[in-house]
Amino acid sequence: MRTQWWFRSVGVTGLASALLLVPGAWAAQLAVPGTVNYVQGQVSLDGSNLNNDQVGHSKLQPDQMLSTGQGKAEVLLSPGVFLRLGDDSQIRMVSNDLVDPRVDVVHGEAMVEVDYLPKQAGLDVTERGADASLLKDGLYKFNADEGQIAVIDGKAAVTDNGESKKIGKGKEIVLSGAPLKPVKFDRKAEDNLYQWSNVRAQYLAQANQSTAQNIYMMGGGWGMGWYWNPYFDMYSWLPGDGFFWSPFGYPFFSPAYVMYAPAVTRFYGGARPIAGRGIGGFRGGRGSLPARPIAGPGLRGGFARGGFAAAPRMGGGGFHGGGFGGGGFHGGGGFRR
Repeated sequence: MRTQWWFRSVGVTGLASALLLVPGAWAAQLAVPGTVNYVQGQVSLDGSNLNNDQVGHSKLQPDQMLSTGQGKAEVLLSPGVFLRLGDDSQIRMVSNDLVDPRVDVVHGEAMVEVDYLPKQAGLDVTERGADASLLKDGLYKFNADEGQIAVIDGKAAVTDNGESKKIGKGKEIVLSGAPLKPVKFDRKAEDNLYQWSNVRAQYLAQANQSTAQNIYMMGGGWGMGWYWNPYFDMYSWLPGDGFFWSPFGYPFFSPAYVMYAPAVTRFYGGARPIAGRGIGGFRGGRGSLPARPIAGPGLRGGFARGGFAAAPRMGGGGFHGGGFGGGGFHGGGGFRR
């Protein structure tokens, strides 16, 4: 059955959702923190070369090393968090715990994209013996060769030699053995790793939309987690509800909200600037959609004053009314779960 290919999910909630949708499927293959989600060029795991056929199956265990030569790699951490490794770089998996993964940047550079971080969860990256706790959704850059820990967007707490400093967007700390001193940097500078990460973020958002639409149209339950998409040959993050912006400006939809995807991408041209103001109460990449009352059998009111009218179930009326410039979307069959 083709639908069985859609679900390799992470965590108890995600796995339960997959099994509800696809009884008896081989969906029990989980994406744990440390799962290698993409490789390009020369990439090795503990000295053994990795290729695209091993994507989704290779997982870093504690103390294992992922290294690149002339190549790059993408690793999944907790749901909604991606680590990307640049050329001639190396990381060590410290802990693959789902709610508190820890990675050590041993050599070269790495970038961490945080699309979703629960308040009770931990997320730590170490470098040169210092510990950086990532505290918010955002984008973080690490360079072990230069001793740099930079916050492009978000907030981090850096601890080294018993001293701790918090830094926000546009600030970095250079580990030199001296007292920690946050300094400004050009957060608009785009190096090779940043540009590659931006492209990967776009592909992941497209895979998310494809996965969410498939689940929505089949009807059934789902949970927040990693879901395997065979058409993109990678895992993508699926929010449990609502939708979220990545720090690169690409949206990730839950199945209940994926019906808004065409309008969102048309309105924003496919991306939203980093740390800009979103629609309907979104700011800095996360939030919730404000709901307007639903009138009639479909969705009425459309987009108004920057927000959406929310409709967890939509039937015969489709999208109807308000919209942009009063025209909105006029429905035929609509959507039904």
